[in-house]
Amino acid sequence: MTRGFLAAAVLFAAAAAQAQIVPAAKIDTTTALRPTRQAITAVESLFNTRLYALGTANDPVDMLGLTRGLYLSNYGAVFSSEISLIITPTLNPFRRTITKELHDQVHDRKVNRLPALRAAMLEMVKQAAKDLSQVPDNQQIVVAVRLGYLSWEDRTGLPGQIVMSATRKDALAGAVHSTDEP
Repeated sequence: MTRGFLAAAVLFAAAAAQAQIVPAAKIDTTTALRPTRQAITAVESLFNTRLYALGTANDPVDMLGLTRGLYLSNYGAVFSSEISLIITPTLNPFRRTITKELHDQVHDRKVNRLPALRAAMLEMVKQAAKDLSQVPDNQQIVVAVRLGYLSWEDRTGLPGQIVMSATRKDALAGAVHSTDEP
């Protein structure tokens, strides 16, 4: 054997003796797959923009709470927000009662805005699945929007909350489940 080869073999053996061998069961792969806080924040911001876009300059959406997202280890990414589909008129010194006409207009405007909310939420789930590539394909992407109402409102046909979810893999394929809750 040459001296160079012998020296390399000795160094290799010394390095191997110093190395710690960690059993595969001890390695935590969830941290390697965890989306960064910046990635979650970017998705939150995008969702807020999409929710605001449901309204118009003359008839805006009332954001009752900005979108909040978090990643739950071994589950997935969850985003929630609270909105009123319109800025609902309130009682005040200049409006002491809610007329039947106003009552019905508010209900109709909210019902008419529901399809746009559902479409936006579906796109939100799919976009989050694209943007959060660190989330494993078998974990969930969930978007929940809680809808706010005033005590005098007619809630017929209006859910209290809409939840859309799918595994990341299914969301990328467009297969998203939707649930309305009271």
